[in-house]
Amino acid sequence: MNRSFTHKVALMMLGGTMLTQPSIAADKTFRLEEATISDIQQAFSSGSLTGAALVQLYLERIAAYDKAGPNINSIITINPKAREEAAALDRERATKGPRGPLHGIPVLLKDNIDTFDMATSNGSAILKDAVPPRDATITKALRDAGAVILGKAAMGEFAGGSYNSVTGQTSNPFHLKRNTGGSSSGSGAAISANFAVLAIGTDTSTSVRGPASYTGIVGLRPTTGLISRSGIAPKNLNFDSAGPMARTVTDVALMLNVIATRDASDPLNVEVWTEVDKRDPSATKGLDFTKALDPNAIKGKKFGIPRDLFEGDPEIIALAEKALEDIRKQGGETIDIRFDTNFIENHLRGGVRKMRDLSDYRFREDWEKYLATFTSPKVPKTVAEFVRIYETEIMKSPLPVEDSVMRLLKTALTTSTSAPEYKNFLEKLMPQWTAEKLAVFERYGIDALVFPYVPTFAQPINNPVYKIDDSSFVKSDAPVPATMGGYSSVGFPSIVVPMGYGSQGLPMTITFFGKPYEEAKVIGFAYAYEQATKHRKPSPLVPPLNGETVILQ
Repeated sequence: MNRSFTHKVALMMLGGTMLTQPSIAADKTFRLEEATISDIQQAFSSGSLTGAALVQLYLERIAAYDKAGPNINSIITINPKAREEAAALDRERATKGPRGPLHGIPVLLKDNIDTFDMATSNGSAILKDAVPPRDATITKALRDAGAVILGKAAMGEFAGGSYNSVTGQTSNPFHLKRNTGGSSSGSGAAISANFAVLAIGTDTSTSVRGPASYTGIVGLRPTTGLISRSGIAPKNLNFDSAGPMARTVTDVALMLNVIATRDASDPLNVEVWTEVDKRDPSATKGLDFTKALDPNAIKGKKFGIPRDLFEGDPEIIALAEKALEDIRKQGGETIDIRFDTNFIENHLRGGVRKMRDLSDYRFREDWEKYLATFTSPKVPKTVAEFVRIYETEIMKSPLPVEDSVMRLLKTALTTSTSAPEYKNFLEKLMPQWTAEKLAVFERYGIDALVFPYVPTFAQPINNPVYKIDDSSFVKSDAPVPATMGGYSSVGFPSIVVPMGYGSQGLPMTITFFGKPYEEAKVIGFAYAYEQATKHRKPSPLVPPLNGETVILQ
């Protein structure tokens, strides 16, 4: 980390006050910083900006801040043909018009999402050169929509944490001593630092919403299976879901329109879309989540406030209480609720670990099936081979593997889906715990639960290479609600949106947590809250560069 750089930009903070401007100003000026899809399409339409020029602007930011300066280290791979692909899309726009809102928009993919033209490492040095034979379903959907795949974002190895054996640690754009949360660490940091417009993360328990919260952006985990998982390296297919990440709720909705598609190769996706069709016959024409973007969506709705989750850092609780006040000002009703002892144990304490451990029994089966899709003989095809290479090679490298990865792999060698306890988990525990969550909504007659996403701000960096001592960090043993959304037979949609900043300039989010298949509702609530509060601000550690302002013609 370049500490002299950090000191210089800190002087720009003017006593901790972070200033920002809209990307399309009253003088009809386009500014790259915080630019939205709408801003960019307006600049494209005016002829003042091209997709190729936009890609170049982002590449310059990545060179200045991700690979130099503060060394955010959020990106593993840059697409070497990104400018060329953007230029081809510019020519297509000129002759045929845009394909849709994402035409020419740069997107970063978490590096567990397959791309036929770039390696997909899953954060592992063993796979750093492994190129899949085809795109993931969501990658293809993005390309078909005209998006430019700018590159692959860093991630926690095997979808855990914010460190990996390929590129090391990703730093938080708001505080270089703190991490970004995991495992979509690079996706969160890159969007927060304005290295792209959109990113895709994946969320098994918290891996979209956690990094979004720690880096001050918007992140959505949908109903599990609404987005195809085909072509995404599996962590735990009982719970895995991709999720959109952006700086605004509107941009999240626009990307979800593209990636929430039907895919016969993902059995859960088929099951979920069958249910979607039952609930909404018009869904056969596709879903449009932008219809949920109503600034009055909160008015007249009831929100459950689980007071068991309002613990932790006092600054976070103060921000959350202010968020509740803002919700009430918009006409929403808040109802305080308390979970019973059984619910807390099952969903916030020991039960969470139990559910995760039992569900991991399927990891080896899913992982080895995924590895079989690679045609190169250089790609190991078994968990046992990964263990051997990690122990004999990677552990001796400058970027050794984390212990948590080795525990996952070694445990996978001794467990399987044929175990009686796994059958009991699928047939009894998951349905029971899903019913317990649904019962909360029914008991109180609420439209969503609302709570601060995590009880602490971003934690100090701690990985196998180095550990940063930071006495300013406020620890907490409070229940962590992060895992409630994914751990159920059908994931509960949950969106996080910025609710403000602590005294050290670190961001935090408020959560709108809904029932399965109610993505549109939580998107609407998040949009109404966002529009009424406008908390999102860019980090002063990655300020605009020369050339990022364009006068619209």
